[in-house]
Amino acid sequence: MSCAARRAASAAVTVLLLTACGAAASSHAAITSSSRPAVTGRTLDGKAVALASWRGHPVVLVFWGAWCGPCHDEQPRLNAAYARWTPHGVAFLGVDMRDDLGAALTFQRQLHLPYASVADPDVTIAAGYDIPAAPALAFIDAQGRVGDRVLGSLGVMSDAAFDQELSGLLRGS
Repeated sequence: MSCAARRAASAAVTVLLLTACGAAASSHAAITSSSRPAVTGRTLDGKAVALASWRGHPVVLVFWGAWCGPCHDEQPRLNAAYARWTPHGVAFLGVDMRDDLGAALTFQRQLHLPYASVADPDVTIAAGYDIPAAPALAFIDAQGRVGDRVLGSLGVMSDAAFDQELSGLLRGS
């Protein structure tokens, strides 16, 4: 293999590794003033769910995958945020990207997800929220508008900033 071919192959592998899980490209972004795409269906444990049923309540969409290392790492922090904010009316809904049901249920059980999750095997839900990879969050206000997103590891956002984001959703700002 020529030197140029080796460099091209090396670059392709690097790009693949960097995009395989969103942690390499963490950012804080906003899609302001857009309505949330419909999320309806069944949770991983078979219960009916519709995002529209939470109209009037802020929602945090948590995009995750059992294959995603940073998703495992940040789940305890998300569990703590759920415990802090659901008493104030904030809803959380997980969106499992690309897993088979067995892997998704194992992740949900082992990491003690306190909120329901829906399967998104073909990432149509994620695409509707401009989520390129897990982990990611989308913050939705009580009127159904998509606000800020966290693309990549939650490590880019402090607990104080996360709480400020949710406080803003509750105030409607």
